Amino acid sequence: MPRDGSVPPQRAESSGWDNPEGIIAIERPGWQAESACRFVEDPAIFYPSPGDTEALWAAKATCSNCPVLDKCLEYALGNNERYGIWGGKSTRERLLILRAKRMLEAGEA
Repeated sequence: MPRDGSVPPQRAESSGWDNPEGIIAIERPGWQAESACRFVEDPAIFYPSPGDTEALWAAKATCSNCPVLDKCLEYALGNNERYGIWGGKSTRERLLILRAKRMLEAGEA
């Protein structure tokens, strides 16, 4: 403790990201093992740049044949996923769904 009685700032310990051996595991939802997107050669299509309609439509086409589409969308809405295509919906589409849900819950719709 410093002489003036103040409490010294705590040091941040390594979170393990700079040490791969420090990462224990990343758990993924079980439904992802059944997803259509796990076979896509370029997963970047699910994170299209603004205006990249080709990637957007490729991602949505993949989602349209997915057996866990509803679970994926539910996960994205429940976890506030802000980027990418989830459950066949873009960020903007998911925000509109959440807005409509809030309005229904508030009795405004």
